[in-house]
Parts: sequence; C-alpha cells; structure tokens
Amino acid sequence: MAGTYAYTPEIWLPLAAAVFLAVLGLYGWRRRDVPAARLLAINALLGVLWMVGLVFVAAAVDPGTKIAWHRFQAIWGLPTATAMTCFTLEYVYPGRWLTRRNLVLLWIPPLIALLLIVIDGGRFMWRSLEIRPDGWITPDYTTLALVLLAYAQALVLVNVAALLWLFVRSPQHRWPAALMLFGQVVARAGYLYGTVLLPETAWPEPQVLAAVVPWTVYAIALFGFSRLDPMPAARTVAFEQMQEGMVVFDALGRVASLNPSAAIALSIPPGRARGKTLQELLPAFPGPIARIIATQCSTEGQSGIPENAPLRTDIVLSAGPESKCYALDVSLLKDFRGLTTGRLLLLRDVTEERRAEARALEQQRTLAVLHERERLARELHDDVGQVLAFVNTQGQTVRRLLARGEVEAADECAGRLVEVAREADTDIRESILGLRVALGGQGLLPALRTYLEQYEKRYGIRTALSSPDTLGPGAFEPHVEVQLLRIIQEALANARKHAHAGSVCVAFGVQDGCARVTVQDDGCGFEPGEVGGDGGGHVGLRVMRERAEEIGGSFAVASAAGQGTTIVVTVPLVVR
Repeated sequence: MAGTYAYTPEIWLPLAAAVFLAVLGLYGWRRRDVPAARLLAINALLGVLWMVGLVFVAAAVDPGTKIAWHRFQAIWGLPTATAMTCFTLEYVYPGRWLTRRNLVLLWIPPLIALLLIVIDGGRFMWRSLEIRPDGWITPDYTTLALVLLAYAQALVLVNVAALLWLFVRSPQHRWPAALMLFGQVVARAGYLYGTVLLPETAWPEPQVLAAVVPWTVYAIALFGFSRLDPMPAARTVAFEQMQEGMVVFDALGRVASLNPSAAIALSIPPGRARGKTLQELLPAFPGPIARIIATQCSTEGQSGIPENAPLRTDIVLSAGPESKCYALDVSLLKDFRGLTTGRLLLLRDVTEERRAEARALEQQRTLAVLHERERLARELHDDVGQVLAFVNTQGQTVRRLLARGEVEAADECAGRLVEVAREADTDIRESILGLRVALGGQGLLPALRTYLEQYEKRYGIRTALSSPDTLGPGAFEPHVEVQLLRIIQEALANARKHAHAGSVCVAFGVQDGCARVTVQDDGCGFEPGEVGGDGGGHVGLRVMRERAEEIGGSFAVASAAGQGTTIVVTVPLVVR
C-alpha cells in the first residue's frame, strides 16, 4: 500500500489499544496450558490487527490509502467478534459447547464478510465510502452488510445467554460471569451506537472500546478469578465422591447441602434434607445433639473446649446385624472476620473399626479373666488346703478325745470344725459368685451392679452404687477392670466377715485422668495400728494393696473402732 502519512494525535488511542492487546495476547499464549487461554491469545491478535488498521486510517492522508486501510481494519471486525464468542463458549462449558460443527457454523459469516470486502473493492459491503473533513470515513452499508452486522450483534446475545447460564448454574463463579456480562454489554452497546446509529460522528473510540473492554474483563475473569483452576472442580468431585458423609449447615443451623454419602447414611433424599436442622436430621439422638449444641454455643471458658475445636461422638444408625456406627464430627465454619457462617457435619463410617476394637477388647478381657481365674484357682487351692488340713487335724483330735471318754472336749472341737466348714463354704461360694460375674464379659460397672444385687440378696446387707456418666464402656483397660472388681469384692467380703456391716456404698469418681473408687461400710471398724499400720498386715488388705499397685494404682484405708471403714482405690483411666 503506497500513500502519504502524517502525524495526528488521533493515532495514540488505537495504537495504545494495539500495544495493550499484544501484551495481553502474549500473556495468554504463555499461559496457554490454562483452558481457553489459547482462544484469548488468538482473539487478542485479531484485535491487534483491527487496531493497527485504525492507526493507519487516522495517519493516512491520501484518500485511496485511507480507504484501503479502512477495508483492512474492516476485515477483522467480524472475525474478532466471532473469536470472542468462541472464547466465551469454551470458557463457560469447556469441551462441550465449542464443538467442531459449531466452530464451522460460527466462522461461515466472517469468511463471507472477508470475501465481500476483498472482491471488487468491497462494493458488496458498501455502496460508498465518504471521507469526512475530520479524516474519518462514513460508510454507506449495503443490505448484505447490515445482515452481517446484525449477525455480529446476535453473537453478543449468544455470549450474554452463555454467561447468564454460568451465572445461574455456578454460584461460585457469579462474580467473573457478571464482570464479563458487563464488558459485553458496554462494548457492544458503544460500538453499535457509534458506528451504526451515529456514523456521521463516528470516531475510533467506539471500536477501541469494543476491543479493549471485553478483552480486559475476560482476561481478569480467566486469570484473576482462576475460573478454570482445577481446585473448584476438585472440591466438587471430592464432595460428591468422598466416602464420608458431609452435611453443611448455614448460620441458622439449617441444612444447606449434603453429599450422596450423607444422604445414604441418613436415609433421606437431599431434597428433603435441605432446610432441616440437626435435631430434625437425627431425632433419635437427643443426647449427642444436645452436647454438640451446648458445647458450640458456649465460649471456650465456659465449656473448657476451644471454640473452633470439632466435637466428636459416635452414633449407631439402623438396627440389627446391618447397623452402622458413625463417628460424628461437627466443626464451626468461620469467615475471614472470624464470624460463624455455619457448621460442617462429617459422618464417618467406623463400623468395622468399632467391631475390631470390640473384638480386641473382648480378647483382652478374656485373657485378663483367664489370668485372674488361674490366680483365684491358686488362692482357692491354698485356702481349701488349709481348711482340709484343719479339718483333718480337728477330726483326729475328736477321735482321740472320744477314745479317752472326754465327750465335752470332743463336742467343743466338733463345734469349731462345723464353724470352720461353714465359713469355708461361704467363702468358696462367694469366690465362685465373683468368678461367674467376672466371666460374664459385661464390663466393670454392669458386672459390679449384678454382683451387688446378688450380694445384698444373699447376705441381707444393703448396697448402693454411684458412678458418673463419663465412666462408660471402655473407660478401663480389661486387666484393670478385673483387678478393680476383685478389690471391691474383697472389700465387700471384709465388710461382711469382719465389720458386720449393715450397708455398703461403692462410689466412682473421676479426677486428673484417674478413677477414684470408694468402698464405705457402716460396720464396727478397727484400729489400723492393730493390723500393721494402715492395715498392711491384714491378709485381705495386703492383697487389695498388691492388686492396686499391680495395675498402676494406689490404695488407702481409713477406719476407727465403731466408725466403719472406708477404702479408697485410685486407678488410671484409658487415655483417649
């Protein structure tokens, strides 16, 4: 193209736009690994050519040269709008909407416009091209050209429809979608107003606006908002496919969303779950739900638990052999200001874990009971051996006394023999009773409760048992349960045999990670010094002390003549 050019300040606006679009296209190409970034780079390149045409139209002085550059820049108008639509479709729904067929259909009108401009000097596009005194050209469009311009505006409607779909379907992408909608509307409205409605006053500003504004907002949406960052998609996939049930509650405690695993665990369709509260979702578990609400509605100082710490508890859903045990974790959701925006409930299936723990605990308990049974067998053997030896000795004595005719002395020995036999029978029955209770595998507190009922019924001594709710199943190691039960049984035996008590109270307490067990009777009591300082010399007290020390605990006894006896045993709890 030959012609004369002259400097004019009007070249700076399109020139600046060309440089800006070139930089934007280069940046997009360097980040072409981001989906749709290649289309943004291609789009920017077309915009550069469009802006270069405007620069030379402004700088050209010769009318023929000016008209030639006008045709050049007109070539890239419709392709640029088409490329913008291609980018929008790929941005909104990558790989689905911009198919090969749609790509071909979209590019047919720009190719037709290119041929019309090139063939015969563009007379099929313009009836005339009038150069105004200000140096810009006013075109007189043909009907076919107006149809192509209408196609360009129709592309705007396609862009707007696609972005509105994204705005409605993806709440997390509403900001970038709204920004792109704004850019489309502003750019196209300005272009239509300046180049079609008022062509006699058309300056390059509307065309520059149509090029720079949409590309700018599209680049911000693509790179600034990380629209196609894999993290949002990854979070969605993880939410839908994770095996743990997840329920999201809003600030008012109502269900905002839940994943399929949670719907299966709760046996409630997602549509019916939305809007319900935690109490309505799990009405069969008022205790755990009340603890969750009470803990997370209180401050750290009131509850002793950090405000943002998750609350964990187990619940069993359904019944029978197919029942499922779930670990219930509830955490507070906070925004950047630290204000609570909702709660997150996780339902983790721990059925197999709990079953494995139960099997391991049962094995430990069985092993501990077997060891205790061996120990009791040895003790019974020793006790029975002593009784039999005494019976043998006393029987021989009775025979000698009868042979000498000492009937009264023989009767006295026989009385002692009967008393010892009766006491031995009581002790053996009591040991068997305790052994049967321990072998029941019920756990400490249920076994102790059963034992106390039988103890009261057998001996007529009133009993009482108190324990906090925190000492539930699994609070003690199995070997600790066995030894602690034996200590209490020995204390109860002493209350019956030596203290002649009318009532016995067994109380459990928790202090500093240990359980404090107190056995108190209202019997005759004794002076500890008379049995070896704190009862250490008494066989029963010594055995209880040894058992307590064997499980890492401590043993203490307090008594006085006529004031009953109190035994205190402290043993460690299971660390959780």
